[in-house]
Amino acid sequence: MEKLRKQIKESFFNPILYFSPLLVFLIVDELLGISLAWKISFTVALVVSVYVFLAYKRIFVWYLVFISFFFTVSILACFQLLFPLPDVFQHLGYELVVVLFFLIFLLLRKPIQRLIQKAISKLIPMSNNFNELKRVVWKLFTLILVYIIGNVILFYKGLAASPYQQLLQSVYLGLLVFLIVYEVLRVQIIRAKLIREEWWPIVTEQGKIIGSVQHLTSLNDENKYMHPIARVLIIDKAMILLQKRSLESPIFPGLWDTAITNHVQMGETIEQCVDRTAKERFSLTNFKYMYLANYTIESEKEFHYAFLFVSCQETEFKLNTTLIESLKWWTQQQIDENLETGIFSENFKVEYDLLKRSGLLETGKCECNCKLKEVIYQQSNIEK
Repeated sequence: MEKLRKQIKESFFNPILYFSPLLVFLIVDELLGISLAWKISFTVALVVSVYVFLAYKRIFVWYLVFISFFFTVSILACFQLLFPLPDVFQHLGYELVVVLFFLIFLLLRKPIQRLIQKAISKLIPMSNNFNELKRVVWKLFTLILVYIIGNVILFYKGLAASPYQQLLQSVYLGLLVFLIVYEVLRVQIIRAKLIREEWWPIVTEQGKIIGSVQHLTSLNDENKYMHPIARVLIIDKAMILLQKRSLESPIFPGLWDTAITNHVQMGETIEQCVDRTAKERFSLTNFKYMYLANYTIESEKEFHYAFLFVSCQETEFKLNTTLIESLKWWTQQQIDENLETGIFSENFKVEYDLLKRSGLLETGKCECNCKLKEVIYQQSNIEK
């Protein structure tokens, strides 16, 4: 669960952390002056940077790029103090520079995104985090621009030092504070919602976890991700138990497939996935199974990094018909006669070949201490 929480935090980085020094500077500058604003905002930037480093190490470089960008804006804003500005902009120099850089960022957001993702990281969360960053930039750009326009209007109406200007400033500062609180609460609510959803690990061809994605996103995304799956072949009397998937199943609809199969969820072990699936689909507890092999294969919507197990226990199955239409014991002859007719999943066809080449299909009744168990243990020892 802790690994899942970490993945969700990285996939949904709080965008307000990018702007916290900037927002603090704007607020303190309006209330207490630029000298104190620099001191406080610099302290905030240091504290937030340490927090991001400790909590988001994998995307810390990503954070540094943008925090450096906004500090550059701050330094350039100081140069405006060296040059005389029109009276209307005397107290808006920093806001003008910030709005200008926000505008540049929004106009160049696509090439900036491509450059950052290519130069810094290929991690899955980067695309979502950039979109969140862009969303907050739009809000800040709009808010600060409206504040500047409001001040210009009041200046030309001769109300620059009037209660109207003070009201405008109060509303502006209040909205900045509201934006901070809103973004913090929004991210926490979304993370809490995501933690309750089903997330699948994203792995390399070597099985190393490099990220995670919400399962519906994975199934509907144009990109194909590789996910670990657990599958168990149940055999008895030289027959194999297969399930016919429901037509509503998002994977292999209407096809005959290995009896027990499921995606491994984020933070879940392979064994926990098998036990969970056996209980959910067939009400099986204390389910016994042994490792056979693992393989990779491309399906219609994703890549599978499959962990294949074999079970030979004879038991009564209570079918959950949500994703499974029916169960059937298949003989080798029946499978061979229909193997290329398109009624079996591609995964099962690979597994059937592995099972035949392993020599594990036995005649007669398969008991708990059968030859199957001995052969698998021998293979496991050889592989070690």
